[in-house]
Amino acid sequence: MATEKLAFVCDDSTTISAHFGRAPLVVVVTLEDGREVAREERAKERPGAVHLHGAHEHTHAADHAHHHAHDHAEKFQALADCDVMIVRGAGSPAIAHAEQMGLRVYLVAEHTVDEALAAYVNGSLRSDPRRIHHH
Repeated sequence: MATEKLAFVCDDSTTISAHFGRAPLVVVVTLEDGREVAREERAKERPGAVHLHGAHEHTHAADHAHHHAHDHAEKFQALADCDVMIVRGAGSPAIAHAEQMGLRVYLVAEHTVDEALAAYVNGSLRSDPRRIHHH
């Protein structure tokens, strides 16, 4: 039995977000042999998460990269056990982080979890690279 977990990055329980970084939650759908067997909502970050950095200096570019790495690690915790990330838009650093985790990334036109899920299951879901937000 083939099991797959799809992470829909969402603004609410049904609406796929247009921007990964601003989305508060992930709707995780588990498929077995192409059929939905479970659906759960996960907060994308721990409530009240604070990003602390020690008293060390970096150049602006290094500090920016350091900050991005911490932000992305936190924002991706809810997707750690998933195979696929589906979102309507994301920055290139977030996409790179997702791909490094082994996630297949889809940048989609569909607005709802159910629309995108149906397209994924029937093989018609397409990713549009024009939906990358270049940072």
